[in-house]
Amino acid sequence: MAKLRPATSSDIERLRAKWSQLPEDYFAYMRDVGWGTSPSGRHMIYSGPISPVEVYPQLSGEANRVLIGDDMQGYCLGYDFATKSYGEYSDFGEWSEMEQDFVLVAHLTDAG
Repeated sequence: MAKLRPATSSDIERLRAKWSQLPEDYFAYMRDVGWGTSPSGRHMIYSGPISPVEVYPQLSGEANRVLIGDDMQGYCLGYDFATKSYGEYSDFGEWSEMEQDFVLVAHLTDAG
């Protein structure tokens, strides 16, 4: 398992400058927990958001979403700026929104 690397204050400033529309819980997770293999061991969180096109080339032109991690099995966790919600891309590039009561830190730290 990759060791978690909490983001520094300057890392958070850089992320906020580039991705100011991301929710506060994302920045808090990056600061308090960090990037790398999540505590649950079920996700790899990236050091910063990436474009969905980097993983799913068929989604060219996708500008309203970013990927923040993956489950190491083909599914990617992301954020949709238009709907202000977390979601997930399937291994085929199909987007599905997380339930309304989704809590990022709980999702990434719960081993269940």
